[in-house]
Amino acid sequence: MTAAQAVCAAVDAGVHLFNAGQGMDGRFWEIWQLLAEAGKPRFLLIHDLGPATLDVNEAAAIASRVLEEDVLTASLPLLDDDEQVIGVLDVATGEQVFPDGTLQGPRDDFSEAVEAETNTLYEAADAVGVGPEEAIRDGSLSVAATLDTVSAAGVAWLVSHLPSRSTPIATTVLPGDDPQVVLVAAGPQGCSVGPALAVIGGRSQPVNVVSMADLFATDLPTALPPGAVAAARCTPVPQVGSWLVSASLHAPTRAADQ
Repeated sequence: MTAAQAVCAAVDAGVHLFNAGQGMDGRFWEIWQLLAEAGKPRFLLIHDLGPATLDVNEAAAIASRVLEEDVLTASLPLLDDDEQVIGVLDVATGEQVFPDGTLQGPRDDFSEAVEAETNTLYEAADAVGVGPEEAIRDGSLSVAATLDTVSAAGVAWLVSHLPSRSTPIATTVLPGDDPQVVLVAAGPQGCSVGPALAVIGGRSQPVNVVSMADLFATDLPTALPPGAVAAARCTPVPQVGSWLVSASLHAPTRAADQ
């Protein structure tokens, strides 16, 4: 739980994947509660939707019971003639959002079909004194949204609703199978460089980052996509859940140091 608290404090948002065919993993309840207490945005992404599986509204209702918090529908699937998910409908704006980020304006038939969800979302946002998109980004509301693992529909919508990074030049140590190799979240805005400091519970200690999983690139932070995970040998091994922060923000960096 200590590690979970540290990780939840470090992240910018929490995302739980809900398989429409298999249901929800209730073990995520404690993590969800920690994210809520930290005021972090919380997304429930409904994937593997199909004719014989739950729809987004049903999944949101189930999640609301499991997570003990109202989870509001924020995007719905757009289907082609073969009932494949090709995009998502933003409930708040009525806009159609496609995998390449293309937006199309609201359609009357869609607006009428989702009027109840739109009203609910706006009423909940009004209750906290901001608009729906701001309420989602600041963690005031938790929402369910569509994600398709084949077409990537819903990814562009999610990206547009994520908050900007609040802790650049920092990484979080995650638990791994090898106690001598720590896993760190690494990406363009979150890849620490050596030398580094491990910070946990208000204390810090010097850490030597020996290598980053033999990844030899001229610019490691931009070589890894956002959210990618890389293994790093560090001495001493930082505690799980601690932050790795660059000891010198202005020091020159080389791939061998990262």
